[in-house]
Amino acid sequence: MSPNRGSDVGMLTELDGEAYYRIENVDDLPPFLMSIASDADLWMFVTSRGGLTAGRIGAAGALFPYETEDKLYDGHFHTGPRTIIRVAGAAGRDSVWEPLGACAGPVDFPRNLYKNVLGNRVVHEEVASAIGLRFRSRWAACDEFGWVRTCTLINEGDSPVSLSILDGLRNILPWGAALSIYQTSSSLVDAYKRVDRDPHTGMGIYSLSSKIVDRPEAAEELRANVVWCAGLDGGATAFSGDTPDVFLRGGSVSGDDILTGRRGNYFRTADLNLQPGSSATWHMGCDAGLDHAAIASLRGMIEDHRIVSRITEALERAGDNLERNVASADGLQMTAAPITDGHHFANTLFNNMRGGIFAGGYAIDPLDFASFLASRNSRVARRLQSVCERLGEGLDVASLLEIAEESKDADFIRLAHEYLPLYYGRRHGDPSRPWNRFSIRLKNADGSRALRYEGNWRDIFQNWEALSLSFPDYLPHMIAKFVNASTVDGFNPYRLTREGIDWEVNDPEDPWSYIGYWGDHQIIYLLKFLEALPRYAPGELEKLLEQEIFSYADVPYRIKPYDDIVADPHDTIVFDDDLAAAVEERVASIGADGKLVLSRDGSVYHVNLFEKLLV
Repeated sequence: MSPNRGSDVGMLTELDGEAYYRIENVDDLPPFLMSIASDADLWMFVTSRGGLTAGRIGAAGALFPYETEDKLYDGHFHTGPRTIIRVAGAAGRDSVWEPLGACAGPVDFPRNLYKNVLGNRVVHEEVASAIGLRFRSRWAACDEFGWVRTCTLINEGDSPVSLSILDGLRNILPWGAALSIYQTSSSLVDAYKRVDRDPHTGMGIYSLSSKIVDRPEAAEELRANVVWCAGLDGGATAFSGDTPDVFLRGGSVSGDDILTGRRGNYFRTADLNLQPGSSATWHMGCDAGLDHAAIASLRGMIEDHRIVSRITEALERAGDNLERNVASADGLQMTAAPITDGHHFANTLFNNMRGGIFAGGYAIDPLDFASFLASRNSRVARRLQSVCERLGEGLDVASLLEIAEESKDADFIRLAHEYLPLYYGRRHGDPSRPWNRFSIRLKNADGSRALRYEGNWRDIFQNWEALSLSFPDYLPHMIAKFVNASTVDGFNPYRLTREGIDWEVNDPEDPWSYIGYWGDHQIIYLLKFLEALPRYAPGELEKLLEQEIFSYADVPYRIKPYDDIVADPHDTIVFDDDLAAAVEERVASIGADGKLVLSRDGSVYHVNLFEKLLV
């Protein structure tokens, strides 16, 4: 611990009119990893000392290198924000302050960390009492501008100060290189990197000179990552990694128009004069995967004289969207213990991020339901085409089930029960679990909202257990999804998606790859659903017990004979390659229902819930 410093202290506080949790002297703690939530497909993992990775959708859409947790703890030495401030002194003796800068030992000034209760803003702060300055760097996200870093410098002293500032972001990636290439051939990617400065706004455009392929063919990459700044005016824009050293030596930063074959950075310089009690604020935005039209649109917004107010409004709107998301799942509460309320909000938020949220409540989009039918079973979709065409606006989950019941079509009833219009959910994964790859897909190709979910069996159902308390009318659907994915052996596959089920295929070259058959997670989650249903819909469970509208998953695993299991209880399952090939052919023919047990006529084999529970 640094001398003359208090120990780390955590508390709820208010910052800029918003509730935050604050940790004082955060550098006295071992570094730790945080995620910053957003209402969009933007993700960020940032350490308590500033190392980070961020981007859109998944690791392939990273703005900064996507690395494992242990490497991110060292990331503040070379990646992400860097700020250098020269404070004018008497007789030309400038003092240099690098707030939140990387250092090997104790820091000279106290550093504090804030995260708001909503979970979508993180602030790193350093206080230099000796020169009367306080610096804050805040990360937040909005769909319009991507990730926005807002910096505030406050003069808390008794005298005016004259400052020269260099602020920026380091090790910014171009769009289009696969994560596997960065992990095995990162120097090759450097050779393809290109940074261009937009002459109108000073925006940096980070791209590949071409796609990285080893074939003699034209392969242009038509998307780019971008970084821009609003609020630091009158200085230079530079991309070279040597820029901070030039500034530290007191040299003049001339700026760059282009950088090729090297890692991309983004630095801006400016001169400021701060009166006692005054402050300066600027924003640095970065976004991933923009095409030409999106970059042109962003240029227009940056040139708009209202850009700062537009950023503020967009960030506030994103926060409101996130709060509505959590509120819809009963995540807002007010008790005599605000910290408990904050924990409840965070738990609900992360539950929604994993399992999804019913953004439309009980409303059903007929076109989306028709699309779901087509992906599950093309034969059934054709058979029900005229019925789907009559599904109009105002459709809800109860009326959909009524229409399906009236049709007396077992496939229609089964798929209507399995239809779950979830939004916002994603398969889990983060830099501490490198074997899991998350993917946040909230938009369709046309920009409309994507209703989808994906996750491991256990993770999906443990999150839906809580979600069902807020949306009990979906309990029959969750039960149907559960039992329809289980096998005739009474086990379950590895992963669930909107389209159906997925299982592992063993790869001898991958030490993390193996096949597994699970039954241990089944009883408790299904029990919770079965216990809850009678409380909300008396008589519904008894009806489901008799209806033959449920299915079996046809997972290509085979349990070994009893004698073999006794001989080696650690090797009890074999992969049936012939069945796996047959399943692939069925999926290609009819859709995801091809992964279910079929009757001899090629239709899905149906049983009642009573049989499923016995199995």
